Amino acid sequence: MWSPGTFLLLLLPTVLAFKPSDFKTCSQSGFCRRGRALAERSQELSSWHSPYSIEPPELSPHQPGFTTNVHSSVYPNVKFVLDVIIHEEGIVRVRMDEENGLRKRYNEATQWAFIGEPLLSDDVLWTVDSKKAKAVYGPKKDMELVVDFNPLKITLFRGGVEQVVLNGRGLLHMEHFRTKEDSKLAEHIEGEGQSVLQVNSAAWFEGDTQDAFWDETFSTWTDTKPKGPESLSLDITFPNHAHVYGIPQHATNLSLPSTTGPTARYTDPFRLYNADVFEYLADSPTSLYGSIPLMHAHSATSTVAVFNAIASETWIDIAHVEKGGVETHWISESGILDVFLLPGPTPTDVFTQYAHLTGTAPLPAHWSLGYHQCRWNYVSSDDVRGVQDRFDEDDFPVDVFWLDIEYAEDHKYFMWNKKTFPDPVEMTKDVEAVERKMVIIVDPHLKRSNDYPVYKRASELEVLVKPKNGEGEYEGWCWPGSSSWIDFFHPGSWDFWISLFKTDTIDGQWSWTESTNNVGIWNDMNEPSVFNGPEITMPKDNIHYGGWEHRDVHNINGMLFANHTFQAAEARTDPPRRPFVLTRAFYAGSQRFGAMWTGDNLGTWEHMAVGIKMVLANGVGGMPFAGSDVGGFFGNPEPEMLVRWYVVGAFSPFFRAHAHIDTKRREPYLLEEPYKSLVRDILRLRYSMLPVWYTAFRETSESGVPILRPQYVMFPEDDAGFGIDDQFYVGSSGLLVKPVTEKGVKEVSVYIAEDQVYYDYFTNQPHRPKNRQITLPANLDQIPLLIRGGSIIPTRERPRRSSPLMKHDPFTLRVALDTSGNARGEVYLDDGETYGYGKGNVVWRGFGAESTKRKGKGIGAVRISSVDLAVRTQVGAYDPKNEFARSVGDVRVEKLVVLGLGKKPLSVVLEGGSELEWEFASKDGAGVLVIKDPAVRVVDDWAVVVKLE
Repeated sequence: MWSPGTFLLLLLPTVLAFKPSDFKTCSQSGFCRRGRALAERSQELSSWHSPYSIEPPELSPHQPGFTTNVHSSVYPNVKFVLDVIIHEEGIVRVRMDEENGLRKRYNEATQWAFIGEPLLSDDVLWTVDSKKAKAVYGPKKDMELVVDFNPLKITLFRGGVEQVVLNGRGLLHMEHFRTKEDSKLAEHIEGEGQSVLQVNSAAWFEGDTQDAFWDETFSTWTDTKPKGPESLSLDITFPNHAHVYGIPQHATNLSLPSTTGPTARYTDPFRLYNADVFEYLADSPTSLYGSIPLMHAHSATSTVAVFNAIASETWIDIAHVEKGGVETHWISESGILDVFLLPGPTPTDVFTQYAHLTGTAPLPAHWSLGYHQCRWNYVSSDDVRGVQDRFDEDDFPVDVFWLDIEYAEDHKYFMWNKKTFPDPVEMTKDVEAVERKMVIIVDPHLKRSNDYPVYKRASELEVLVKPKNGEGEYEGWCWPGSSSWIDFFHPGSWDFWISLFKTDTIDGQWSWTESTNNVGIWNDMNEPSVFNGPEITMPKDNIHYGGWEHRDVHNINGMLFANHTFQAAEARTDPPRRPFVLTRAFYAGSQRFGAMWTGDNLGTWEHMAVGIKMVLANGVGGMPFAGSDVGGFFGNPEPEMLVRWYVVGAFSPFFRAHAHIDTKRREPYLLEEPYKSLVRDILRLRYSMLPVWYTAFRETSESGVPILRPQYVMFPEDDAGFGIDDQFYVGSSGLLVKPVTEKGVKEVSVYIAEDQVYYDYFTNQPHRPKNRQITLPANLDQIPLLIRGGSIIPTRERPRRSSPLMKHDPFTLRVALDTSGNARGEVYLDDGETYGYGKGNVVWRGFGAESTKRKGKGIGAVRISSVDLAVRTQVGAYDPKNEFARSVGDVRVEKLVVLGLGKKPLSVVLEGGSELEWEFASKDGAGVLVIKDPAVRVVDDWAVVVKLE
């Protein structure tokens, strides 16, 4: 008889490399086959039309929406109901469900994704005739929603131009609940010689076979499908938008390529089904670890989006059509139709509208924006201490050290292996003593052992996921061997999970007392990963709280694990402090509870490049705190690749190096020169720019606009930039970076969408685009990084061992004048740990440079100033002399660097003060003014005047 450990080793090869045979294609998925076959029939039949129609609704002119009955000509005895509602900001909700069916369709996705019920619009005017209902709304009254009755079609217009069309191609199909007996009766009648038309009048629409209605086999697993067929098909068309983005997570271009039609890049649709995919392909529509069913559509005149609130497995076909639009077809396994149309009309508007539904990423703990050093695994307490010592000895800044699964005794999370980690609290405090943190992994699988208090208590509370019969506990295999999983849909699990993270024993219940309140948490394997399960995950017919099958909630399941971990870590202290949680699986709304990473990538140039695209796509999907593992999880990257990858990491919101247990150690201090010094400089660059990153997080926490901004977001009217995904801007800072992701590169060409001056961040050299391009040197010791003219960049230039040690360091301001001689920027500061910013304990300064023209051509004077943005925007109960402002009252601006002056100044004066010390250098007409120690504090209003005549 095999031991659990032996069995686990036998399972591991199936999950330690990407094997296409481990995961379904559309042709191996019954409901996807049925959906694609439906689309094929629609093209073959010239008289194709949707069988769905609605009863003309009864509604008053100013109500926000209506509810009406839906009829199917294919199944006239099956009743459906449709809700069409217009919400604030012009968001349209379209909801359809089966009425009084044999069973209930899953309808709780928005309960987990949304921050609240969206508010209804009070600015709608409906008109109804015999064929359609039309709503006019919006501040300009240029928005129209047209609902055609027969066949059912819903179209959103702006200014008379179609933006989004639902069911325009007639692919809407909600498979109704039925019984096996109904199917057998039909088969029997047909067998007695009745015609197909008499027996199956739905064949023209549904097809003439019951393809995987009642069970389905993949490899050695059989899905019993006790509810029968219940899939949902819907076509969503963007007739006038040539680019679509979003639906993360996939390793592909930011502008999503076609999966069907003459321009198809892939043969399969994009799939949304959270999966543990080791060594995933760098160019594929294969589903990965997270799923956000949000798609943006963009043109030079408008941006719109659709959010499809579905939690089950979903396949999405995309076709770019000749007329310049995009047709999409969404095929989901279960759930109601619950689609939200976000009207834009700009990318920023769409981000804000989505954020008002699902929330924004909160301000993170400041330390989490520093550099994270991880490995599977640091093997002991002494190993951790030794790694920290080497970082200090070699002058590498770092904020966080991570522990993977081997810290836990027999992979019983929360419980230390005392042979290798005999003093976990002391070890953690040694790290914290120099203002650093530990992040420790807690996976969702619980070892089924009565000497494991976490499993034992969860079993007693009956909050574990159940097998298909709804009784007992589901047993699967993961790192500990035989495992069970907490059902976080079960309310009884929530307080229990919070209690585990307490560092003091409460009411005699076991908790993680061998920890500290500063430890961050890493939630991995939460798709969930089940080594002996179908597609390396949980069987779809498992049962969750409320009687829902796992198929109904699969893509939400992993999000709840991370969400409740975030709440548990937050509740460790009173008042709470900002926790850090990293999740691998995610869904819409996950952004409210932490960061994500792109999973088990490979140490290849292709994976480095696609990691940038994936992080950009996650930002489009509303989850901006993202990054890919520096160096790749698998493999041993050569030094050149590793250096380039550190640049990618340094310009990602989440910056972590990680490596597989079988790789060589690759901590940066192990590199030979010159690579070692190059990586040190990259890390120091990241730390110097932490004010930029933290300020960008403040903005995204308010607006939902992503931190990394692709070209189409920055310049939404510039067609040539819509497909660019290898360069990006950092927030509103004006920083534009194009990381090098190919071997042996010596120079790069950066696309510029405007007639504006850009400055090399390192040399201060101004560049004006030629044919919309700027060519930059890009040797291994050079980073293609530009400052957009008109920007002011705040940095802290003093090297420190960790970010909290920079709290009182002075600022340098790079003032990059635009072609008109003006610039603006800002910096946001708070304590980086608590929620005091909600009470106004912040410093938020706006910097401006305004030029006055001289009598001839050029600039006569430049006034550089600082103003209090918190006063102007009423942050909390704000007082300029708040507690935090007083704590950093000694922080000064130690240097101003002004770029773009055409001549040497006559004087540089502190307004209301004396002449300042300054230097001016000019080369080829490019002037750089350095003002040394202007004797101003970052918390104060001040102005420096540079006179040129």
